[in-house]
Amino acid sequence: MSDMSEIRVHERRRIVFPGRLHVHNHIENVVGLDLSEGGCRIRCKRPVNIFSKVLLEIYIPSSSNKNEYTVCDPIGSVVVRWAKPSKQRGYFILGLQFSSRPGENHGINHLLEGDHSNTVEKLVCKNSSLLGHFVECFVCGQDKVQQYSLRSKSVHINNNIFGIPTFGEPVSGKDPIDYNLLYLTICPNCNFTAPGDEFFKFSQEDEPSFDVSKFSEKWNKEKTELSAKYNQNKDGISGESRNIDQANLSYDLAALAFKILSEISPENGVFLRLNAMIRARHAQLCMTNLGKNSEFTRERSENLLKEAKLILDENFEKLSEIQGLMGAQLIIAISVYFDDIDTIGKYMKFVDNFDTSNKPEQGSQTAKILAQVRTKVKEIYQNRDFYQKEKLNTFLPE
Repeated sequence: MSDMSEIRVHERRRIVFPGRLHVHNHIENVVGLDLSEGGCRIRCKRPVNIFSKVLLEIYIPSSSNKNEYTVCDPIGSVVVRWAKPSKQRGYFILGLQFSSRPGENHGINHLLEGDHSNTVEKLVCKNSSLLGHFVECFVCGQDKVQQYSLRSKSVHINNNIFGIPTFGEPVSGKDPIDYNLLYLTICPNCNFTAPGDEFFKFSQEDEPSFDVSKFSEKWNKEKTELSAKYNQNKDGISGESRNIDQANLSYDLAALAFKILSEISPENGVFLRLNAMIRARHAQLCMTNLGKNSEFTRERSENLLKEAKLILDENFEKLSEIQGLMGAQLIIAISVYFDDIDTIGKYMKFVDNFDTSNKPEQGSQTAKILAQVRTKVKEIYQNRDFYQKEKLNTFLPE
């Protein structure tokens, strides 16, 4: 896995689209397999080295003739995934990260805002702020697993002081939804639980990013207690109206899943960071619903934050550059909340000195993330007196 999941603007949608790839003097027609505002995957006929700079042109259906396509302006991109052979002989799969935010001239927003997803069976949602799909579980092969994603520009989103999204009022014409309740997809058969994107099979090109055999062996031994809770709470748990007790269980299942994934792949920074982020998101779920059940207490919310911080701190050297920067931001924010001066200083120094010996290339994704993290860390530190837990009733800036 790459850092695409770490830096995309929205969840990737399984949208198949024709395009044209420019690599130096080589031009070839390609097929897009999925798409977000941050990047996409494509199928092409030749491999391209990771970190190569390329141009991608997207074709969108013509507004005047349904059998014709319009070529959009090219968007600069960087290859962020190694080329791997496709299941279709003679092709390769590349992961691209867009170098800038797409404009209307690039065609990306047109595809995302329309209903062009045709690689998975769609799940009709009653809530107009949701998109639904049926996916397949990589662990046990269960099909028809229900997965939900948030429609673009459907709900007003605010990030809490840890960078975790909170979901407010819907935009005009959309239904309200707290997507933190549905963020995790649960397999009804084996109860494997994870963010839907990249951890469940959407298309024939998708392959698991972990050793399924090793994971299953540990998962089947350790999930017993949580699976018993699942069986007690399974009515409606796969639907779009998941209740807070079911959502709470989904985070407990995902925490176990990513603990095991981190154990079988201890050098995989993606698993480690998601292991921490799931706890930080769980903490926000608890804080949003304080007192609504016996587990939703401020103490538990804060314990989850401490767990997230510990996971990142103890495994920091295993994170990639971008994972490390974003991990440092979360550690600093949590440390400010708990007034942990030593840890604040340690990671502020890391961010300040990040480019001292190995300066990121100007315009690269690492350089952009560095600038964003420095800005956010500066804001957190300047407001540290207001962000300490004694000063806050919630995790939102006051």
